[in-house]
Amino acid sequence: MSNIKNVSSEIKLHPGQAGSDDDSRLKRTKVLEVNLSPFEYDNLKDKWRETNFNSMAKFARYKLFGGTEHRIDLHFEQKRDDRILAAQYLSELNRQGKNLNQIAKQLNLKTDFTKQEVQLALKDLNKALKSIEEIKEEFFNHKNK
Repeated sequence: MSNIKNVSSEIKLHPGQAGSDDDSRLKRTKVLEVNLSPFEYDNLKDKWRETNFNSMAKFARYKLFGGTEHRIDLHFEQKRDDRILAAQYLSELNRQGKNLNQIAKQLNLKTDFTKQEVQLALKDLNKALKSIEEIKEEFFNHKNK
């Protein structure tokens, strides 16, 4: 007999994600059953097809709540976009970190430097540090929008 436990340490990306039992007010757990005549159903379906909604459920929520339910979807889209942007900034920071490591390696391998080599190493170091600072500022400026 196996003892199966859900020991996932992953953080949920949004309410309602499978594998979690959260109490979020945004999680869509309630079902509204509505009886429609074939005429009413066809009419609803025709109106839905005239829109850009990819599901009838989204269209119905839009009609019931006058468009305010989109705030929930927009919230999750913004969170997804923020994660993508953070990944891009982390990737760039990783590149700059590699540049700094290459500079450090050069400095550690050689003991006698010419004045030009020192100036070039300092120039590269300042360029890498400036780039890191720009990435940090851009990330925080975007996040505070």
